Amino acid sequence: MRRLVAFVLVSLIPAAPLAAQFEGTINIKTYDADGMVDSKGFKVAIKGDMQATTVTLSESAGPMAGKEVRSIYDSKANTVTMLIPMPPNMPMMAAMADAKGMKNVIDLSKLSNREDDSKIEIKKLGTSEKIAGLDCDDYEITTNKGSPTRACVTDALGHFMFPQSGGGMGARGSAPPAWARAFGNKAAFPLKVWEPGGKVSMEVTSVEKGSIPASAFEIPAGYVDMAAMMHGRGGR
Repeated sequence: MRRLVAFVLVSLIPAAPLAAQFEGTINIKTYDADGMVDSKGFKVAIKGDMQATTVTLSESAGPMAGKEVRSIYDSKANTVTMLIPMPPNMPMMAAMADAKGMKNVIDLSKLSNREDDSKIEIKKLGTSEKIAGLDCDDYEITTNKGSPTRACVTDALGHFMFPQSGGGMGARGSAPPAWARAFGNKAAFPLKVWEPGGKVSMEVTSVEKGSIPASAFEIPAGYVDMAAMMHGRGGR
């Protein structure tokens, strides 16, 4: 169970509520260390200061391949709730017999002081691109603890909330990388992130403007609370 949750847990780590008025869906692809696309789909739905992310798990997830993991950001509570579908053919505990899946609530205030102490420097490169129909400016982000990263950034989509692989069963998660923190609270959304040598780690493939229903940001019933389950209560 711990290995499963560590694999599928995805957290959104905002430094501040979104500022832009963009409403719609952003489709993103990410790459693993070998330069291969590491998931079938990654979507971000934005409506003002509300955001929900959906990841479709790839074949490497085994029996969970094709399943969707959803993360819902609650700006008022400053939390992210992970909705993890029930693994197929998994022996069920009594509390999970009729559950849709598991939920894990992450208190984002507990992440605010967990950033590393690296010094971040931003340099505008003076070049620009058009990615997924949006103009963006190229930057190089450098720290005193690692190699530089480049990103093409737009201000049209609001503040970027970093989607991150989680840290197991805990609700604390871990701090986002330096490039995701470089612009602080500004409206700065990276449309592509890559190494100076050209190796891409993240790229937006399309931006679809349109109305997003409020239900996309609601926590549905039928999910077992993981914290309660670990303490033997099995609450929903």
